[in-house]
Amino acid sequence: MTGAAFPSDHRGSKFDDDLSHYIEFRNATDGSILSPDTVDFEDFMRFLDVEHYLGLRGSDTWSADGNESTVVTKFLIGRILARHLNVLKEVPELYIEFARRLDPHDTVFTFNYDTLLERALDKIGKPYRLFSNRYKSVSEYGGTVDSSRDEVVIFKVHGSIDWFDRAGFERRIAYNKRNKFPPPDDIIFSQEAALGLERLVDGPRHKTDPLRTIYRAKNLEALYSKNLLFLHTPRILPPSAAKLLYATRMNDFWDGMGLAGYYNFGMAIIGFSLPAQDEYARQILYEWVTNYQQYNRDKDELGRKKTPLTIIDFFPDAASKDRFVERYRFVDWSQANLCGDGFDIASLDRVFA
Repeated sequence: MTGAAFPSDHRGSKFDDDLSHYIEFRNATDGSILSPDTVDFEDFMRFLDVEHYLGLRGSDTWSADGNESTVVTKFLIGRILARHLNVLKEVPELYIEFARRLDPHDTVFTFNYDTLLERALDKIGKPYRLFSNRYKSVSEYGGTVDSSRDEVVIFKVHGSIDWFDRAGFERRIAYNKRNKFPPPDDIIFSQEAALGLERLVDGPRHKTDPLRTIYRAKNLEALYSKNLLFLHTPRILPPSAAKLLYATRMNDFWDGMGLAGYYNFGMAIIGFSLPAQDEYARQILYEWVTNYQQYNRDKDELGRKKTPLTIIDFFPDAASKDRFVERYRFVDWSQANLCGDGFDIASLDRVFA
């Protein structure tokens, strides 16, 4: 956690208190002797997530987005990433070329919080959506899928720094209306034009869809110039080893995805090293890779056959490559291309073979 910088108000002080409590907990339960600089941040976030999920603070539970320290962390993730994105005068050519090569109905699962891919697709005018299905109509028991549009599908399974939930504001509107109070103001949803707000989903949605009230604030520069802390929290899962507790807040991105890979003609894994804090992803990737490599392998359909699985990462030395291969030991490397030079223009030829 070296070099972390937190707000200097009492909420920052609360973060320090939670960190001290975590250090005491680790020392008492497993004998670890930690300092703020040696704490495993993802495990600290796990500690906070468990506390929040179980409601251990009772009436002092801060919000649906987490208690104070988690909210501080989410806000700072958004502000730091937005600052780096805002200094980019143009979207990097690598992302533009990646976006150009995506075909309609290609599906991208990303664990990133940033908005570079969306910006690249916007730049070249390629249609995309950020949710699973678009519907013509919905009912209590299902819906009629609208598959008429040709578009890339992007699942941001850990959320995005430009996603914000309007549900709380709508409750305040209803409350004020019932009590004949003036309409409420909101630091985000009263600034629709200035922040470039767009509803994340479109068309009819089920009332139980947790993305139904999520909006994108496309003007990140204007968004994070505001002091959002504790007024709004970006809809992201924190960098926690227990983030799976909150996965249902990301809609049904994973629904049925254990069957993915059977009938796909291409599959690539870019820059994902199966980190310990995302252990749940190992089970998902195992299913995808196994389905892709073992089923319909030689089937020729409409003149197309499956290409080898492509995995792109960066290995500065042989030891790091060996560790990576061990984590991906379920891959049949006779049917896979492993590229260790990082994600660059040259690697795109393999991704889109």
